[in-house]
Amino acid sequence: MRGVYVDERDSTWERDDARYRLYVFEGAGNAVTTFDILDASIEHALETAVAMSNGNEKLWALALVENDSRGMRGLIWLSGMDYNDTPSSPREWMRRRQMQDRYLQAKHNRGLPTLLPNGLRVIRMFPEWVSGWPLWEDHSNEYHLTGPDLGLSSTLSRALYEWNEAMLGRDEADPPPTDWIRTGESLAQQLQVELSGIAEVRPEFLI
Repeated sequence: MRGVYVDERDSTWERDDARYRLYVFEGAGNAVTTFDILDASIEHALETAVAMSNGNEKLWALALVENDSRGMRGLIWLSGMDYNDTPSSPREWMRRRQMQDRYLQAKHNRGLPTLLPNGLRVIRMFPEWVSGWPLWEDHSNEYHLTGPDLGLSSTLSRALYEWNEAMLGRDEADPPPTDWIRTGESLAQQLQVELSGIAEVRPEFLI
């Protein structure tokens, strides 16, 4: 997130007729039901999203409906995104995280297993200023996981450990080591392959 000072006089028009579009996803296949919300504030739209998802028991996303200069309708995502789309950028991974986190928190609050609608766990991959593996799982008995905890191959487990240690071997203000991001992306892909059918890997080091 970034914030910059601006001159409020740089705007030349304003409107108060926002049209919101709510996506609610259900089941392992993420079947989607879509609603347009009219004559509402952003607060009302968000309240509607929580209500229509039965208190975040379903995944949901909210967008602003707008027309471009050609008059063609499109969406500006406000919270979440189309869950059936595979994230292709750090911003999209952040939006997918928004959706999953509120869904899993709702499951945890109800004392239910914290699994995604398709039955998968969420394994977060990011380095921390602690020696070990860059693997984490919210709402689990072992928040900080190891390669053996997940039954990873010795080769991948060792590579993940060394990748995390490479980040520790620097001052906090220093940039990541050369090719560290690229190596992490490759390791995340390998991790997803080894955890296929078990968990979704979230590469939070990109977010």
